[in-house]
Amino acid sequence: MSLDLVSRVTSVFRAYAAGDAFGVAHEFLEIPITPVENILLEKQGWPYGGVSDDTMLTLLTVLTLSQDSPEQASQKFLSELRAALPHLRGLGPTTKAALGLEVNAHETHLVGMTNGAMMRCALSGMAFSAGENLERDEWIRALASTTHTFESAVTCAQLAAALFSDAIENGDKNSIETLVGTRIPQWVKREKGVSLDPIETLSAVIYVVGNCTSAAQAYVRACELGGDTDTVAALSGALITARKGTTAEFESIEWLADIAWEEIPTMGEAVEILCARRNK
Repeated sequence: MSLDLVSRVTSVFRAYAAGDAFGVAHEFLEIPITPVENILLEKQGWPYGGVSDDTMLTLLTVLTLSQDSPEQASQKFLSELRAALPHLRGLGPTTKAALGLEVNAHETHLVGMTNGAMMRCALSGMAFSAGENLERDEWIRALASTTHTFESAVTCAQLAAALFSDAIENGDKNSIETLVGTRIPQWVKREKGVSLDPIETLSAVIYVVGNCTSAAQAYVRACELGGDTDTVAALSGALITARKGTTAEFESIEWLADIAWEEIPTMGEAVEILCARRNK
C-alpha cells in the first residue's frame, strides 16, 4: 500500500473533519458572526472541537466499502447507522426519517432531497480510480439511495465522489468545471446562505475551492457564505487538500490540535479501507 496514497487520503479525511468542526459554530445563524476568523469557536450545547454527523456518517459510509457488493454495503450502512444513533449530533431530516425518528414539521418537505447523501458519500470516491466511473457510480448510488430518494441528491453524491476520485489521482490538473460539466450552475450568493439543497451546496463548494488557495481560506470562505457552513467547510477544505496536497497547507493550521480527534477513532480504519479498495 503506497505510503503517499495513505498520507494523502489521511490528510483529506482530517481536513474534512476539521472543516466540519470549524463550521458548526457558524451554521444557520440568524445573525452571522462577522468577520469570520481562522479560529475554532465554541458553540453552545456542543463540545469544543467536536464534529457533527457530517463526519460520523461519512465514516460509517466509508467503512461499508469493505463489503463485497453495493447492495451489501447499503444494508450494512443502515445497520451501523442505527447502532451509532446515540453518538450522532446534528442529524438532518432525511437521516432522521430513515431511522424512523420525528422530523420537524418545517423540514418534512426536505426528506430525501437534501445534501446529506453527497455529504457522507463524497470521500468514498477516493476508493476508486478516476477510470472506474461506472463502478464508482454504482456504489455511490446504492449508498446514497439508502436514505435519499431524489435523483438530484444521488447525482450530486456521484459528482462529489468523482471530484475526490480525480483529485487523489490528478491533483488540480483537471478543472472542477470540466469534471462536473453543466450539471451544476455557478454559485449565486443567497441572503440566508447555503441551504440543504444538494445542487446549491455543491455549487457553493465549487465556488469556495475555485476562489481559495489553502484549506484555512476555504474554511473561512465557506462560513462567510452562511447557511449549512459545516457541510460546505468540510467538503471544501477536504477537496482543496485533495487537489493541492501539501500546498493547501492544511497540516499547518494552528487549531488542529483542538479538534476532538478522539471522537473519530475509526478514521484510521476508514483510510485503510479507502486505500485498499483503490489499490485493488
